[in-house]
Amino acid sequence: MTMAVTLLGTPSPIHVIGESHTLIFRNLLFRASGGEQLFQTRIRYLPHVLAQNFCDPAVRAFHQDLLEAFRAEELLRPDLSPAHHSLDGATISGAWMEKRAIVAPAVVLCIGDLDIHHLLGQFADYDFELPGDQHYGVDRSKRPIAHATIRSQMEKLLSPFTEGLRLLRGFGFTRMLVHCLPPRTVDDAATLRWTKVHKSVRAKLTVIANQFLARECAAIGVPFIDVWPELCKDGYLLPEYDLDGTHLTVAAAQVSLDKIVASLHQHTWDAHNIARYQHAATQAPRLAAADATAVDRPAPGISTGQLDAPVQALQAPRDSYRAAPELAPRLDWSAAPAAGRAALLSAQPSAEQLALAAQLLGQGVGQAVLHGDVDFAMTVSSFRPSRIAAGSAPQVLARTTHSGGLRKAVLRIGGGGTIGFASATGETLHVMSAAPGALAVYDPAAALCILDPALGEISLVEIALMPLGAGQPFRVVWSGQHEWPLDPFQYGVAGMLAEPPFDGAQMTIRALAMA
Repeated sequence: MTMAVTLLGTPSPIHVIGESHTLIFRNLLFRASGGEQLFQTRIRYLPHVLAQNFCDPAVRAFHQDLLEAFRAEELLRPDLSPAHHSLDGATISGAWMEKRAIVAPAVVLCIGDLDIHHLLGQFADYDFELPGDQHYGVDRSKRPIAHATIRSQMEKLLSPFTEGLRLLRGFGFTRMLVHCLPPRTVDDAATLRWTKVHKSVRAKLTVIANQFLARECAAIGVPFIDVWPELCKDGYLLPEYDLDGTHLTVAAAQVSLDKIVASLHQHTWDAHNIARYQHAATQAPRLAAADATAVDRPAPGISTGQLDAPVQALQAPRDSYRAAPELAPRLDWSAAPAAGRAALLSAQPSAEQLALAAQLLGQGVGQAVLHGDVDFAMTVSSFRPSRIAAGSAPQVLARTTHSGGLRKAVLRIGGGGTIGFASATGETLHVMSAAPGALAVYDPAAALCILDPALGEISLVEIALMPLGAGQPFRVVWSGQHEWPLDPFQYGVAGMLAEPPFDGAQMTIRALAMA
């Protein structure tokens, strides 16, 4: 007897870790919002891990159950290093054979509800006013307690969790998300099965917890998944999403997953694999020292020069510049946060413009400036004609936390506005020449590039650079709003334009295993 086997593809895992609210996500295989990418949820239910014992930041130690969960899911090596940063032979060879990008794992943390339950027992005979309250009110027959007191206690309970988030992100888990605490049932009887307080007190405490988590997540740079707008009416959980008075239904999980996938697409900017990029830089061809007469270095991490060719030919027709990205969001490329680009418009270059760019940047002054502060060969992963109108607010181009083998560049095409560079503290490092053809390459972890159109519009090309893969030609790539692949050895290029063209929809560059 023979059997037919149908391969659905390799799903991208989404790890959901934390309290009992993770259980509705167990082993879900799905595609979100009509997309082609296949996802699968993997859960780790940790009943003993609370926000208050999540991490001891004083000694940088995490709850043992949390570490075991990360190890069991192969997110951590036995030595507690992030698995996706591994450069051992098995990881490198496996990724090559499977044609699999190695990127930071998608981890959704559900923490904090048990901490609220600890507080609830203390406030059975109390009530308080919630600032801005439109739904819950106050029971004046109860003993009053100050909102500031409640908030202080809540923040004390939840702070070990948010401090742990900071540490995890610093360790390399740059694709973490935090799920909000779920909305509370409107059913008084169901509430009393779980707590001794009125439903309004329970809901108000949850609102305070979510406000703190959302604020801290924003400060850390971790997306916060808030499903209250979709699941609530008048501040309480809609009955169709209420499972048992405290847990949500699978229908609610679908709402969460749609938001989680959307967030994963939108928050890719600082998610490139630093270890893989550093490894790519060591494998890239070495270059002779740049022509000292062609390159100026006005500040550490900034190299400048002047192209003598007619760069105005790289400017796209005025009516072709758009605010919307030209390619669908991708999980294997970084993209500058769309909300941060404001009035900066971009256009798709023609094949002739890409060929001209490859000529200008692949030799002479262009090549010397691109490599002004590195000794390994770079290639252009993003070439994007852009424009900002006169009188618009100054625009700060996105900055990475760690550059690794990455660089950004700007090439002035025209206009009278100012293109400058500043340190993270606001100190001016360099102001570019106003002449068309001025080229500046900079380390995006060390300098901010600021476009100020107060003196006129600015027409420029935004450029992203990455290490040149072994055996690959110098390329100039138009990748829409994308900047560079998260893994320099394996990434998709479907829909992208390049000179010379790509051979296929995937780039697979063999990495040499570390000795």
